[in-house]
Amino acid sequence: QVQESLTIRQILPIIHLAYKPLQERMIMEDDGPPGVPEWVVTYGDMMSLLLTFFIMLVSLSEIVNDEKYRAILESIQKYTGYRTGPVSPPGKYFPMNSLVEQMSMLGAFTDSPDRGRGGIKTRSLEGDDVRVYRMREGVPVKVGQALHYRQTDIDLDEARKEKLDEIIPELAGKPNKIELRSHTSIEPLPADFPIRDKLVLTYDRGRHVMLYLIQKGIAPKRIRITAAADYEPPLKTGDEKSEQMDRLDVLLLDAFVDDYVGPRK
Repeated sequence: QVQESLTIRQILPIIHLAYKPLQERMIMEDDGPPGVPEWVVTYGDMMSLLLTFFIMLVSLSEIVNDEKYRAILESIQKYTGYRTGPVSPPGKYFPMNSLVEQMSMLGAFTDSPDRGRGGIKTRSLEGDDVRVYRMREGVPVKVGQALHYRQTDIDLDEARKEKLDEIIPELAGKPNKIELRSHTSIEPLPADFPIRDKLVLTYDRGRHVMLYLIQKGIAPKRIRITAAADYEPPLKTGDEKSEQMDRLDVLLLDAFVDDYVGPRK
């Protein structure tokens, strides 16, 4: 028995060595012939994607059906998300061109056959020329400090000129209209005062300020004088300076000089 077991142990390695090449040959015969390299498949996929992309560009470059084009844009925006509006600056003044930037997407500049045929079907005004004016001047902005007067003062003293000199750099070089709004007290004028009308008094104060501004380089057509007399009393704030009625305020308006050029000739 010992001799038989030794013989089997000697034969098994020989059988294993003889069977291993046969097994490898059987495995190789089961595999099919090798295909194309992997880079060929990747290159083919890339070419297919590029072809699809350029076909889409060509199809969208010649937009014939406007409704279909807008449906495509709407679908893309639903998937990628809509554009958000720009952040508005702080304060009361907001950008006026945000709608203009979106007009091309809203359809105002499309080559539609019905372009320019909308609106109310009525005859326009007859005449040589019709101009549209923007008369709303917005909220006036007070510039600098108010000029204070005694009840019978009209001329500019050194203190008032110094205040105007501080205001002039903020007024120069702008197209906005300037309003000089002059006020006076509700107290009656002295009996010996040569001017009896408070409107004339407040206008003369504004006229002196206007001449000084013109002397300093401000265009005359930008300046407007408003004589308020005692018709616009200030608010009760507890401050004697702000409640003083004999004063003149320099206001910068949201209106331009070109808005008042009159009709075309």
